Amino acid sequence: MPPARRASPAAAQPTLQAAAPAEAGAAPIEIELKLLVPEASHAALRERLLAYGPPKALTIESVYFDTPGRLLLSRRAALRVRRIEVEGEARWVQTLKTGNTDTALTRRGEWEVPVAGPRLAPSRLADAPLAELLGGARSQLAPVFRSRFERTVHEVRIGESVIELALDRGYLQAGRRREPISELELEMRAGDTAAVFDLALDLIGRGRAALPLMPGVESKAMRGYRLADRSVAIPAGAGAETFAAALEAPMDCSSAARRILELGVSRVLANVAGASIGTDLEFVHQSRVALRRTRSALRLLGAASADDPVARDLRWLSDRYGEVRDWDVLVTQWLPALGKAIGCEGQADWVRLMARAERRRQMRRRRLSQTLASPLFARTAIRLLQWAQAPHAAGRELRTAAPSELQRGHRRLLAAGTRIGRLSVAQRHRLRILAKRQRYACELLAPIMGKRSTARSLKLLARLQQTLGEVNDIQVTLSVMPSLTSSRQILEMAERWARRQMRRSLPKAAGLLKRLQRQG
Repeated sequence: MPPARRASPAAAQPTLQAAAPAEAGAAPIEIELKLLVPEASHAALRERLLAYGPPKALTIESVYFDTPGRLLLSRRAALRVRRIEVEGEARWVQTLKTGNTDTALTRRGEWEVPVAGPRLAPSRLADAPLAELLGGARSQLAPVFRSRFERTVHEVRIGESVIELALDRGYLQAGRRREPISELELEMRAGDTAAVFDLALDLIGRGRAALPLMPGVESKAMRGYRLADRSVAIPAGAGAETFAAALEAPMDCSSAARRILELGVSRVLANVAGASIGTDLEFVHQSRVALRRTRSALRLLGAASADDPVARDLRWLSDRYGEVRDWDVLVTQWLPALGKAIGCEGQADWVRLMARAERRRQMRRRRLSQTLASPLFARTAIRLLQWAQAPHAAGRELRTAAPSELQRGHRRLLAAGTRIGRLSVAQRHRLRILAKRQRYACELLAPIMGKRSTARSLKLLARLQQTLGEVNDIQVTLSVMPSLTSSRQILEMAERWARRQMRRSLPKAAGLLKRLQRQG
């Protein structure tokens, strides 16, 4: 990764105008990276920001509008009227934002016009697509939620790039419900977006003075809607269609890899709060799947070798999530299944075993929460996002590379599965990984190859991955048992149970491999 370049205060004063269009007739585009600021880091961050010159202080109050049916929300847009007070003087601004994304570095259409007061003036947004978004529902617009926060602004130069730093501290409010705002926005004013990440890494810092300024994915508007509608955060899914939809046939492999990486890391970031709390296991599960799909895609597309810094960062994240997910599955699925199968559920030895397993599970959850709240996690996420945005040489076209890559993965899988009944534990583990990679590859490239051409393989690969996953989980369950109990009876019964499960699962996996082989 390139070292961060030191930022310096800009000569110009901070501005609040909308970003200029990239070209004549184009929509004004806002490019922004948001960093979440823990309460304990505010004082140190304010001190750090003074290196960029004295701040400009503002008080900002906003009201967000939508129809009762949330028409703007459904079309990924936000409409607000904002009061901005600077040194006792106030002005009103009306803003429409479009194209809200689920990625950490946001690129949104932004139209901003002055208005006389707090009332909506839709006619002032004649150049914006507000009328197209609302159709005939403009008269239904009404306040949904509001925000109030203190903002301190610095304008910074890194090389030829200009970035506005806006530190916001306040709250969102819907009715009597409130939620705190504590974030730092890095908005591009001019230049290369790589400078945003350089500045973010500078602000986090290193060593004991480092600050855990994690990239945030959710906008103030999205948080406000959730507060107004009394909805809870749900896990950001990492399903196959989400990743496949990010690709287009004319893409080259390098561009595809970077788009997948940005999507995968953003999915992880969207799930951080839920994964840290730990009450819903799906937040960790979806984060782990997102990382698996991302790593598999980068390997498939030849974008990062095993020793590449990007691969190392992804592997580190995968390991942190993986150990938690493994113990979640062990405690909630496999140990209960084993206890029921061997008839030990109510016995004192089994109760103690389950208590020990739960303590280990909670220890790993606490470790993950500490990792997610650390400067190391924040730096890792920003480095990965920076790589996704970095200039790169074009690789092979995706539609050209897809068939040969799928064939290569198919051959490796079949070769590794020869005589599956005689494979060692390590060899079976590798076979499972190859099956998983081939399934993810088929799912990712299905739109490029044509879904019909991959449909049969995908069904077999899904069943094979599930079967091999069960074999692996059985082996893991058996391997941890001696550390959970000293009961000879339980250990012997667990070994007999594992042998029965293997006798059923291995022939099933062998049959699936033969069917895949016949497909060629």
